[in-house]
Amino acid sequence: MTRLRFLACCLLLSLAGFAQDSLSFGGVDLPGAEVRASYLRVSPLAQAFTIEEVRRLPATFYDPARLIALLPGVVQTNDQANHLSVRGNTPNANLWRLNGLAVINPNHTANAGTFYDLPTLSGGGTNALSAQVLDNSAFLAGGMPARYGNATGGTFDLRLRPGSHDHAQHQLQASLIGFDAATEGPIGNSGISYLVNARYSFTGLLADLGVDFGGEEISFSDINAHLHGETERSSYSLFTVLGRSTNYFSPDPEEEVTEQKELFDIDFENDIAIVGANFETELSAGKLSAGAAISTLGTNRNQNFTDGGPQVQGGTLDQRRISAFADWEMYWTNNLTFTLGAEFLQDELDFTNVFHFDGSARSLDRTDDGRSLAPYAALQILSDDGNKALEFTARAPWYQFGGGSDELVFEPRIRYRTRWNDQRLVASLERLSRLPNLGRILSAPEDETFVPVTNQASLAYGKRIGRVNTLITGYYQYTGEEYAAQVGTFLLSANNFLEIDPNFAFTTRTATRRYGLEAEVAGGQRTEGWYYRGSASVFRAETQQSDDSWAKDRYSSDLIAKLTLGREWAGADRQSNPRTYGFNVALIGYGGERTGNIVGNSGRLNPYFTPPDYSEGLVNTNGVYFRPDLRIYRTKERGRRTTTIALDLQNVAGISNTAATYFDSFLNRPNEREALSLIPVLSYRVWWR
Repeated sequence: MTRLRFLACCLLLSLAGFAQDSLSFGGVDLPGAEVRASYLRVSPLAQAFTIEEVRRLPATFYDPARLIALLPGVVQTNDQANHLSVRGNTPNANLWRLNGLAVINPNHTANAGTFYDLPTLSGGGTNALSAQVLDNSAFLAGGMPARYGNATGGTFDLRLRPGSHDHAQHQLQASLIGFDAATEGPIGNSGISYLVNARYSFTGLLADLGVDFGGEEISFSDINAHLHGETERSSYSLFTVLGRSTNYFSPDPEEEVTEQKELFDIDFENDIAIVGANFETELSAGKLSAGAAISTLGTNRNQNFTDGGPQVQGGTLDQRRISAFADWEMYWTNNLTFTLGAEFLQDELDFTNVFHFDGSARSLDRTDDGRSLAPYAALQILSDDGNKALEFTARAPWYQFGGGSDELVFEPRIRYRTRWNDQRLVASLERLSRLPNLGRILSAPEDETFVPVTNQASLAYGKRIGRVNTLITGYYQYTGEEYAAQVGTFLLSANNFLEIDPNFAFTTRTATRRYGLEAEVAGGQRTEGWYYRGSASVFRAETQQSDDSWAKDRYSSDLIAKLTLGREWAGADRQSNPRTYGFNVALIGYGGERTGNIVGNSGRLNPYFTPPDYSEGLVNTNGVYFRPDLRIYRTKERGRRTTTIALDLQNVAGISNTAATYFDSFLNRPNEREALSLIPVLSYRVWWR
């Protein structure tokens, strides 16, 4: 072990020496937060979490994205899916990474919870990565390391855990979400371990048995596999994720029609494939890392009038992403580290959508590709005691697009962190950019492709007061040029879009900004009594108008408040076997998503795809959203076997929230779609070896 590695380990141990197990997740910046040395943090601003926390907190349904929705500044835009708006950004500004490699949207039913029921570029009904295979992971809203780019919102930094190198072990899990079967263990004496998990949805099983939910059959299945090898100085991994999901809607013709959706049969299919590899080796004075991944996503949607009537809409969205990186981290001295590397990214996109109405059709077809090569260098200076660090990063992605255009973006970043007594300060300035996938789809053909670039500043201060940890974070994001559609005199930027909306074309450019303040408190110890974490965020997300004024964006919900509270009671059963009871509750509230005026058919496509009128701006909201979630569980240990039975209750109080308001052409009036009411999910998991 080099002296720098030894110093870093000493720093982690010194922090752990006064740490509390006070937080149920995240909290990397909170003094006294639990230190998880098994996760190699790529940034001091990363919100780290363990897979056990995914299993512990309420209504996450073993989906890491739903856990991240409990973090400050993050809004789950629809409680039927895991699309996340981070600090007022569109979910399309987020990026998924698996083992450090950029991948396409790894979610089933990518159309879940959207206004038109069309596929999205980020998020879906549930993640295709099972919680059974995930290792400690993290989420970044700022403080991006040199290797990471192509995201101006949040980055999901998910990691696959190695299978056991010591002995074979297995897991079975059954719940109202799905059925999981996992196995892992060593492959002989090769130093290689395997980990495989297969999953099939509970609703898919019911559909196979002929049971539907109001004429809707939803099914998903996936398989995750990970081979991990270790030598004295090196490690390597091969991994794959394969998934398929379907959503077939066919209303009962004998039932009375109550809204326009019930006029149609709607078939949606979603396929995911990810294959990747990583390699890492320790050198005499540094570390060499490399990786590559190919990921694909294919969706197909068809909407027809019931009983074999004419087609209303049909379309496909096919994506392929190739990503690779290589870097060399050099330990020059105990206090000085230099990193040099490059990341390559290539996206290919094929989008087709055809809308039929009154014998005519309008089609939107786009085939495009874009790529970037981003060399980077980083210099980190660490104080002798490890309590101060200064990092300089230079990243320069060169973008090329299918039309022949290219653009070079310089992304300087600087980050400073210091720690003294029970206090911590982290400051960062950074420049971020991303491939404009949605912008290229909805741009007018004559518009030149450009790269949105965001400048971001953040300052976080944390202090422990008694047994309570506190943290205050301020941030400011500014995008000088963003894709925008003009509706009358109002500029509707790409930051207002989630799904691909064929009613609009990005024919102009404008500036956008997001700024806010987040406050957090946390305390207690899970091993001793109650533990809690609460946060409040005030923020604005805005688009600059033609008269230089600023108007609120769709995801500018202004206020977010969250509280998680839990406790565990450890004991033993009559046979003196360990037994634990647990209780967790989460309270989530935020200002409503913004929208325009709800009006009748605009005649732009057909009456069944009528957008709000944005000519006066986003002047209405869906109202304040509030939801309490509850989880209770019991864990028993029996020698080499551990069992857990749990009950999750999403929206345990059955509170009525508005998910969206739209103009219903069948009812000929505005209509509200309600968010989910009480959703109970019972699960049982058994682990043995």
